[in-house]
Order: sequence, then C-alpha cells, then structure tokens
Amino acid sequence: MTAAESVALAGKLWLYEDDTRTYLGTGTFPGWADGVDTLEKTNVQLVRNTAQCAVRNFGTWWMDLGATGWFNDPRMWAEMTRLAALDQPLLEHPRPFRPEVAAVLDEESMLRVAAGGHVVTVPGVYEVRRPLGRMGAPYGQYLLDDVTAGRVRAKAYVLLTAWCLSAEQRRQLAAATRGSLKIWCYAPGYYDGDRTSLEAMAELTGFRIKRLTKTLARAEPTAAGRRLGLTEGFGVGQPIEPLFAAADARPSETLATYPDGSAAVALRQTDAGPSLFVGPPGLTSQLLRIACRYASVHLFTGADCNVYANGPYLALHASQDGPLEIDVGHPGNVKDLLSGQSVGRGPKFSLPLTKGQTRVLVIERAKAG
Repeated sequence: MTAAESVALAGKLWLYEDDTRTYLGTGTFPGWADGVDTLEKTNVQLVRNTAQCAVRNFGTWWMDLGATGWFNDPRMWAEMTRLAALDQPLLEHPRPFRPEVAAVLDEESMLRVAAGGHVVTVPGVYEVRRPLGRMGAPYGQYLLDDVTAGRVRAKAYVLLTAWCLSAEQRRQLAAATRGSLKIWCYAPGYYDGDRTSLEAMAELTGFRIKRLTKTLARAEPTAAGRRLGLTEGFGVGQPIEPLFAAADARPSETLATYPDGSAAVALRQTDAGPSLFVGPPGLTSQLLRIACRYASVHLFTGADCNVYANGPYLALHASQDGPLEIDVGHPGNVKDLLSGQSVGRGPKFSLPLTKGQTRVLVIERAKAG
C-alpha cells in the first residue's frame, strides 16, 4: 500500500508486512469478514503474497496481527521453505523489477483531497489495485517525481493522482512519457499551482475538457467500447464535485459515457502517444487490458488473474474458476517451480486453475537451432 517501486529506485528495501488472516486467525481485525478457514486456503494466499514479494524484490515478514498464534502451524512454514526455489536464484542473480505498466501517485495532489474525498480516493487510489492486479500484466507503483525525473520507463503509465501540476511538471511529464500510453485518471492537471485550469487539463490529455454538474460519476460502455471488450460499467453511484468529461471526443474515441451522454472514457492517439482519459473514479481490468493492448504491453493472460512476473518467473493467483490461457511470449518449456512438473510449452498454453489457486512457474527458453 505504497509507491513500493520508488522505494527500490531510491536504493532501499521495501519491507512488506504480511498480516494475512490465516485459518488460525481470531478477532475482528482487518480481513476477518473474508478470511480463509482452512490450512490449504491459507497456504495458497501466503505463497501468492511471498512470491509477489520475491519477483518485486521486496522483503517480507509474516505478522501475527492478533498476537494469538496466527502462524503457529509448521505446515505454513514449510511453504516458505519450498519458496527458496524462487528466493535463492533471485538472491544469486538479482534482477531489477521493471514492469511495462507503471501506476503513478503524486503526494502533492493528495493534499488537495477535501473532507468526503474518500468517494474519489477509495475507488480511484485504494481499490484500484484490484483491477491493476488482475489485468494480466505485472505493474509497479511509483511516485510522480520519479517519473518526471526520467527514472521510470514504461509502455503504459496509469496516472492515478496527477491532479496538481505546475507548468514545469507538465513539461517534464510530457517529455518523460512521450510515445507511451497515458491513462489520465479523474482530474488530471486540474490544479495549475493554486488555480484551477481546464486549459492545463487539455494540455496534458490532448482532449478539450469540460466540467459537469449534478451528473452521476458512473460510466457505461458505448458501442465503440464494447467492440474493444469493455462490457462493464464503473464509477460511483452519486454525483461528485468536481467531475470532468472529454468535450471533443468523437464517437469512435468514446468508450464509455456518463448518464448525460458526455464522454466519460475516451481514447485518442496524440502526437505524444496514446491518451486515455478516465473521468469517473476507478478503473476496471477490462479497461486496463484494452489500454495494454493499445500500448503493446505483454499480457500473460487475457482474462482476470493476479499476475506477478520478473524474468523467467511467473506467479499466478486465480480470481475465477476455469482453464486460463497463458501467453509467456516465446517458445520453451514451462514448469511449476515448486513441484518441478512441466505444465505446458510456450508461447501459449492452457493451464487449469480453480479460484484462489496459486501457481509459481519458471519459463525456460527454447534452445536456438
């Protein structure tokens, strides 16, 4: 729950506290309502979390939130031992985590959130990690100043809170992200210093922006959106202030509209690269996959699945039942890292998974000739 990849860019280790409510969990601490109730379900969550930490170069510790023995079962710790098969190679041959998708947060912009602003920040900052995690490609979490300084290279930038930018910051951001796809969330560039500016928003996004009043902050797909695979609406079921639309979006560019017919989601090719304006708070995995395909981001899955990857290592956590089509991007054998069993051959294969199941895979490249 932080800009963890910016911590690594600063030469520091992000230590992730995993206070998963295990089957031994007690009380009504966070997570109690949807906590797991068996050892098997506990272990797939712990493997998922620890594998993510490994590929993203985090440290982790299992934290007994209730101080009542949540991890007091040696069969949980046996999973940590098995995961040495992932940890040890990464320790011996470190690999920086450089995902093709960057989720970007700006600290200064968050200072502009007023009382009641959770109606925007909960779906747009906190809960957005769910669709980001399930879009089918790994992503990193960064601070805006690392992006403007040119330290973050990505094919797609998800600018979650770029709401308060000076003219110099807008110039730096445009230069650092030129050619890449930008997803502009909610109110990009609305504050130019201490004044509001629709012109600054247009400069950033490539769309002429208008402010709406008394309109539900919810988007429903258009025919153009449905053709690209956007079938689900999103946003919040109430008016919010401020709220913005892309005033000059053509029908072919408009992927979703507000109840008043204004363009809530619009995708346009600009001289600076593809620009996706998203007015309502929040995102969906479908919309993110559309953006990824447009930006030539490699998608390991074309359907919802939690995906973490770095080099030859791929961790999957199923968010639904059914076989999943996996695209590892090149020929070669793919093995389950923890069992050693072959599960398929790349570039594409089908993997049977049930909801909640975790698989940690290693992708071997086919030898030339």
